Amino acid sequence: MRLALFKFYVAGLLILILSSVVAAQDEAPPPWAKFEPEGAGFSVLMPGKPVEAIDKRRTFTLHSFAVTMGRGTYIASYSDYTPDAKLDPNTALIKNRDKFNQSFEAKLISSREITVDGHTGLEFISESPAVNLKSQLFLIGNRLFQTATMVFKDVDETRNVDRFFQSFKFSSKDAKTPNEP
Repeated sequence: MRLALFKFYVAGLLILILSSVVAAQDEAPPPWAKFEPEGAGFSVLMPGKPVEAIDKRRTFTLHSFAVTMGRGTYIASYSDYTPDAKLDPNTALIKNRDKFNQSFEAKLISSREITVDGHTGLEFISESPAVNLKSQLFLIGNRLFQTATMVFKDVDETRNVDRFFQSFKFSSKDAKTPNEP
């Protein structure tokens, strides 16, 4: 009788543990909010309030917005190049991809052409010793848009990463730069 009660107790405990694991996997992701910085030309869902950084260089000004949630970082940015910068879209996207990877000492895993809201861009996946990286780049006029995620290799944030990239949209103003007609 004791053995039967013990087996019943262990079986019940296992069912409780397994059901809590399954429930944890089915939990909704944290509440995300639409982020649409004024004049940026895009909107994206972010998992919190982003921190803005502005970096002015000789040929461009970078505006980046970043949120870290758990073991992942989500970034949306745009760079306005000077009016005299003549950028070839394909060359500019590839150079920016390679520069991004170089800054993280990351190895390119895949790269492909994509289209969002009628704008052609470049999506790539890379990895460094510590993190998995995914990014999308678009060049419209003299404005370069980039979204990027960096997730430590010890976690699976696929659902949140997908949500972030799927939410990226260009604004109804067609994401025109201040220098475009």
